[in-house]
Amino acid sequence: MKNILLGSGLVVLLLLASIATMGCETREEQIRALEDTEITVRNIGVNEFSSDVVELNLTLDIYNPNDVTARLERMNYTVYANDVSIGNGSFEEPVEIPPDEGRRTSTNFTAQPTLVPSAIFSALGQGEVVWTIEGVMYFDTPLGTIEQTFSENLSEMDNITESGDSSANGNIPASVTEEGGQ
Repeated sequence: MKNILLGSGLVVLLLLASIATMGCETREEQIRALEDTEITVRNIGVNEFSSDVVELNLTLDIYNPNDVTARLERMNYTVYANDVSIGNGSFEEPVEIPPDEGRRTSTNFTAQPTLVPSAIFSALGQGEVVWTIEGVMYFDTPLGTIEQTFSENLSEMDNITESGDSSANGNIPASVTEEGGQ
């Protein structure tokens, strides 16, 4: 009788252990899936570009192609104009992105004009700036924060096209919705 009870207890223990392991595996799969989240720089609006201040507004589309909700906690990035770094910025407003959906959000970026060479001012005046945004997105998951790097280029010509019609290149999923930004 003791052996049957001990055997039954062992079976129950093994079943519980395998169920617990499956739960962890599912969480780890979810974390790996979040690494596929995509970011697209939709538009870079020049609010002010003078010898006193460099202020831009970045419009971003964040798309979650996965079957789990992605929660973007924050993002740190560097802005380049014609391959010249003009400064660093951050986005600190959490954004929930449901499975197979996207969110559009924006953030303001301010740089010190002393870091911007005169050639960039000249190129901006002529509409010949290629913007590059490189950074790291931080996602909140059940097992902690995961990081995903990104890099996006946007030329002045793309910017002009995009500002008139935000779906001009057809890459925006129909499920992208607006989110507030900084």
